[in-house]
Amino acid sequence: MLKNFLTCLSLLLVMMFAATASAKPVELTGITAFDLDNSTVRIEISYSGGKLDPGNVSTELRNGLLRVELDNALPGRVSRVSGTEIQADARDFVEKIIANKTQEKHTSIQVHFRAATGNNIKFSLEPANRSEKKSARLVLDVSKGFAAQDDEQTTFNGNHGGQRIVVLDPGHGGSDWGAIGPTGVSEKSVSLAVSLKAQRLLTGAGYRVVMTRTTDVDVAAPGVPDAAELQARVNKAPPNAELFISVHCNAFSNGNANGMETYHAPNAVKGSRLARLLNEELARLGGLNNRGVKAARFYVMTHSQCPASLIELGFITNPREEQLLASGDYQQKLAQAITNAVNRYFNQGGY
Repeated sequence: MLKNFLTCLSLLLVMMFAATASAKPVELTGITAFDLDNSTVRIEISYSGGKLDPGNVSTELRNGLLRVELDNALPGRVSRVSGTEIQADARDFVEKIIANKTQEKHTSIQVHFRAATGNNIKFSLEPANRSEKKSARLVLDVSKGFAAQDDEQTTFNGNHGGQRIVVLDPGHGGSDWGAIGPTGVSEKSVSLAVSLKAQRLLTGAGYRVVMTRTTDVDVAAPGVPDAAELQARVNKAPPNAELFISVHCNAFSNGNANGMETYHAPNAVKGSRLARLLNEELARLGGLNNRGVKAARFYVMTHSQCPASLIELGFITNPREEQLLASGDYQQKLAQAITNAVNRYFNQGGY
């Protein structure tokens, strides 16, 4: 009888020990974000000291924010700043990563994105790999809002906009060439090319985009007064439009003049905020000298019924900037900057 009791007690202790061992929480040792390819960003969450099971992981991707909830996990040295790394190739897409202990043995991670994300997210649990010097890790692959093929073949899967209406106004067109660069690149062609690329990105992110023109035409009619042409552009905006963005290139008699700048109407609070966000994103992705955010009484801004901004992408009369502005790759960067600014405007309380 005593022997049976001791045997049962031993088994009970072994089971209790096993349960305690399996319940040991993992400790996060690092979070790294990097581009897996042109259409996917990978986030690796490294850990040690325990084991994660698929049932310990839940994810939610909504409005430019990825939430990762980890049961049986402690943040360890990973805090709001330390222990996280956003590699250079992913900084255009990932803004910041935050990790916090929210409950006992529970860690919540937030990944904030600058740009549109797709609907697809995949995760897997990978064991430690000594040859690659990698610890055990949770791997998450997030699709971007577009899969870059080339400038004319791009597909999108984003869902940020919720059918908010954004008006894009490619400056000049038709009989009005705008400014002309040293080698003959026209402002009207650059403004249209960038706007069409931004239209595709924004549409893919869920916005309804209204274009004042989609081809090389006068919006009103050739030869009409400037005010009539500009009013025709403003009239393209439906009553429920929420943003109006006019796209231009700058020009000056001195070919050394350089840089980009953004404008808003005087005393326009929301327009000023839109111009600031556009300025920040253009400076970050375009990389030109930043001439700042300025107030001006441009017709399309002062007559628009919604928050409006006019952007000068660069000086087409500057030889180096003319070459950049004519580049399809650079135009795509500018289009992404516009998209990022629109996302930030709405995601950060711009309405």
